Amino acid sequence: MDKIEILAPAGDMESLKAAIANGADAIYLGPDLFSARAFAKNFSLPEIKEAVEYAHLRNVRIFITVNILYHDEEFKKLFQYIDHFYEYQVDALLIQDIGLLKAVRKRYPDFEVHVSTQMTVNSLEAVRYFEDLGVTRIVLSRENTIEEIRYIKEHSSLEIEVFAHGALCVSYSGQCLMSSMIGKRSGNRGACAQPCRMTYQLKEDGQVIEDEAFLLSPRDLCTIDNLQEYIDANVTSLKLEGRMKKPEYVAAITKAYRKAVDHCYGKKENYTKDDIDDMKQMFNRHYTKGFPFHDLHIVDTDFSGNRGMPLGVVTGYNRKRKVAAIKLTDELKQGDSILFKSVDAGRPVNKIYFKGKLVNTGHPGETVEIEFDQPVFNGDVMKTVSVDTLKKLDETFMHEKKYRSISFILHAHKDAFLSLEALSGEEHVTIASEHLIEEARHTPTDASRIKKQLSKLGSTIYMLDQISLDMDENINIPISLLNSLRRDAVDTLNDRFAHTKLHHLQPQELPQPKQHTSHKNNYIVVRTIEQLQTVMTEDNVYMYYDEETVHDAFDIFVKHHKPVCFYMPRINTDEDIQNILNNPIIDQVESFIVNDYGLYRLWKDKHVILGSGLNITNSLSASSFNESIIASYETSRQELEKMSQVTNELIVQIYGKTENMITEHCLVSQHYFQKKIKHCHRCKGHTYTLVDRKGYEFTLFTDERCRNHILHNVPILIESYGSLAISTLLFFLDEDCQTIHEVLEAYKTNSFHEYRNQIASTSGYYKV
Repeated sequence: MDKIEILAPAGDMESLKAAIANGADAIYLGPDLFSARAFAKNFSLPEIKEAVEYAHLRNVRIFITVNILYHDEEFKKLFQYIDHFYEYQVDALLIQDIGLLKAVRKRYPDFEVHVSTQMTVNSLEAVRYFEDLGVTRIVLSRENTIEEIRYIKEHSSLEIEVFAHGALCVSYSGQCLMSSMIGKRSGNRGACAQPCRMTYQLKEDGQVIEDEAFLLSPRDLCTIDNLQEYIDANVTSLKLEGRMKKPEYVAAITKAYRKAVDHCYGKKENYTKDDIDDMKQMFNRHYTKGFPFHDLHIVDTDFSGNRGMPLGVVTGYNRKRKVAAIKLTDELKQGDSILFKSVDAGRPVNKIYFKGKLVNTGHPGETVEIEFDQPVFNGDVMKTVSVDTLKKLDETFMHEKKYRSISFILHAHKDAFLSLEALSGEEHVTIASEHLIEEARHTPTDASRIKKQLSKLGSTIYMLDQISLDMDENINIPISLLNSLRRDAVDTLNDRFAHTKLHHLQPQELPQPKQHTSHKNNYIVVRTIEQLQTVMTEDNVYMYYDEETVHDAFDIFVKHHKPVCFYMPRINTDEDIQNILNNPIIDQVESFIVNDYGLYRLWKDKHVILGSGLNITNSLSASSFNESIIASYETSRQELEKMSQVTNELIVQIYGKTENMITEHCLVSQHYFQKKIKHCHRCKGHTYTLVDRKGYEFTLFTDERCRNHILHNVPILIESYGSLAISTLLFFLDEDCQTIHEVLEAYKTNSFHEYRNQIASTSGYYKV
């Protein structure tokens, strides 16, 4: 088996060079359009071509991220970009949009496709769905445990990629609508505003129990101590997060993980405390081993930014001079940046005073003074930027390194042309001269001199393996000719490696989607037994699947002689799926709304509707399925019109709150135990809400699997949908029975406009 891959991030060319110089096996980067990090520098098309050539020359692969959801009008430009990526010999595409994924498999059959973590793949059945589509690799959800990862890999031939280091999303990736619903900055479109890093209050039964804390801000992931477990599980690739970070950050994390991986494979040198400190100095929110290794401490509620490294403590403040006194526990230099934790503010250090005199450096044990306008009298001081660390890390990628071995075979025979063979990896070139070898008149060129000249690889990427000489005795070879042959051989190999041919086909034309005439029905989804009883006189009712209520719900359906229909959760691990399949009533269910690819694959022969959890946002995706589809919440009216023309039934939620986040982290358990305690039952019999800085309240409920669901503060209400050829959906999650009656009455009497004037609501993306 090959070594586990280190997959490093690059937001620009300098970061790419830093990653490669420090041992990355592959790089993922985004184009200047269509990237899941819309605010990174990213790469223009010429820069991508340069990046591929630079990386391939150094035996490193390039993966391009096109892992967002797309609008119909973007596909023309997007495919032009992908045509260029194909021509440039990009190694693989990382994709979220299901329509794009299927189209790429048809248009470029020999283009390697990786399924983004934004696809929310966390079960073997979901992996098998994509295996059937011919993808190469799956990036599993960050929430999968090492046991789940091992199980999936044991039963699938696909490559498995896992996040190993960096920033975490508190919500399942691909299932977070918080930024999108609050400010129209969609995480699924690469524009997340990171509301998880803001402060919230937690209310229990209407009373504040947690006041103004970072309740949703996870620590940074660090699994460097657990790499052997990933290797033993046959994981293919370790993904390091950080496309928005500095090149020095990329250098630090890549260097440390390179050492750690090599140590796992027998190299004596391992990463050191200095390597960890370098990573922390560049950026950290404290570290967690995350869900893969059952770390129960995922979130720190006191701070959400870069914590830096301990520097000292404040011992006083002079208001007149506006200087803070700091007793140092570490060295402080001009150019460093510091953070005063007690006031959550900092600054670059331009001047350091020691005993009233300006100094360049403050040493551990000394008390120094720093200019600072904001009074601060106590608390820890952190170093958030170290000029020494930056300089040290810059040095790791300022000079060319050796990436490939090379062997030479020189052929030199009297009265024949001199030639040089060069072998590196699978490449083999022969450079022939027009110089006829002559017998030496005086001093022949000896073997040691020839080897010395051929060994002069200088600033090239090659390290010498061996030199073989096939030559006659007593001959003369000009030294300048040897140098020229060596340079030409190296240049030819460089060109071969930089332009390695991976793709050999012409892009195929995609078929036009078939036109359909959509049905018009109304569907209702409810979450509680009381809600179900309220709507049982209606048609097309689905119950939100919950193991604690499923049997009672089944009995109510049967009692009212109604088809048994369930709305399935958006998150299903293999254990969750097995528990569902073990439930004896499942075989008697007539219809499911499925929200993950695992259950979809399992139940393709049943009557299923594709739910919003699959993020179907455009007509390319909609036309790739035969089933009825619930459109993504992030779809505009214009896109809905196009989607409705290419699907048998397009369903649009016209009323109901969105599930803005689904998270394995438990805010209730965090409050009471400072970590997640599964099935602690503290949530039973209580209601919970999150309150943001503007006072908006978001309902929080916990399902039977101990996952938190955070609902939007107001429901979607779309009043003018009549001209669309769509079916409609009313989704009741936390509404009481009276509200349900009011919504149903407004719907049946076409008076949503009047009802909208009575409640707070949003039209979502409908009018965008």
